[in-house]
Amino acid sequence: MKDIVEVLLFATSEPLTQLKLNACLQENDVNLDEVVKELNEEYENAGRGVFIGEIAGGYQILSKPEYHLYVQRLYNKTKKLQLSRAATEALAVIAYKQPISRSEIESIRGVNCDSVVRSLLEKELITIKGREDGPGRAILYGTTQNFLEGFGLNSISDLPKLKELSELMHEENISSETADASE
Repeated sequence: MKDIVEVLLFATSEPLTQLKLNACLQENDVNLDEVVKELNEEYENAGRGVFIGEIAGGYQILSKPEYHLYVQRLYNKTKKLQLSRAATEALAVIAYKQPISRSEIESIRGVNCDSVVRSLLEKELITIKGREDGPGRAILYGTTQNFLEGFGLNSISDLPKLKELSELMHEENISSETADASE
């Protein structure tokens, strides 16, 4: 069974989920989590340059971080998302507050977000999740599977907590003030 799971992981460009595995095998008695754990142990013991990582609710074969430079050279590009500061800010608001309307995003950011939201929709990082119940029935936005894959997250709950971010920003401000005072 490990060979079949390994082949499916190798062949797919999207994360392999338990549901997709069951559909391929036409049975439900294979636990993907257990097979992945066994395969990862084999890869580690053999000193392989790859591992199976949990991405967007499924699994993918990934290169170890120390080999990123070589993969990047192979494709002669980075896989990093190229987002403007405005797009990054809007995407962060959407990720943490989803589902959220455009007017709520604008209220938080303090600027018009029409073009930024359109750009994020085109890049398929966000999608329309529905409409508000209130007056005007505003469109609600949320993040997509592409967002999770692009940022290497298994689920939206893997995002850093807002409290953690606040503490990090506070620590950075203190260290920069200390550095300025010592000059």
